[in-house]
Amino acid sequence: MSAGSGAQVSASKFGRGGAPSQKEIVLNLTPMIDLMTILVVYLVMSFSADPAILANAKDIELSPVKVTTEKPKTISVISLSKDQLLLDGKPICPVIVNPKDGFPDFPDSVWSGFFISPLKDALDKVKENAEAIAKIDPSKPFSGEILLDADRRLPFATLKPVLRSAGNAGFRQIKIAAKGIN
Repeated sequence: MSAGSGAQVSASKFGRGGAPSQKEIVLNLTPMIDLMTILVVYLVMSFSADPAILANAKDIELSPVKVTTEKPKTISVISLSKDQLLLDGKPICPVIVNPKDGFPDFPDSVWSGFFISPLKDALDKVKENAEAIAKIDPSKPFSGEILLDADRRLPFATLKPVLRSAGNAGFRQIKIAAKGIN
């Protein structure tokens, strides 16, 4: 079989009398192979597209990410494990397992419906102290920075009230501690 020529297929056709008659059918495979090649290339290109690029609208500007190995300035640290919420190493409240869905959550006694009350109160005190220091020494202004150190297995639903509490207390620059892979 040469390129451009079709493959020959013999087929028998039984007539009324039962005698077989031969008819030659020519099937040209070249256009079908071309079509399948185009479909494969199209599917490979569509599946290899980056979904993060495709999902963004044109008017959304993403925040820059800075990865650094330098030790952070003296800022407060919120630590969140699967058992406890800490601020600068001091316990704020326990983390419990929600009996409804089995995910880590905070007790109803500390939950205000929008933020974690003891965490917000503690962060308000940290902010007041930082602003008092800024009045005495203007070279150390309150920056609103805080470091979040959380267990990577925690779902975002557990982190969300912590972030909301920090934002309500005036800490809007949240740095996230991460383990580098080198």
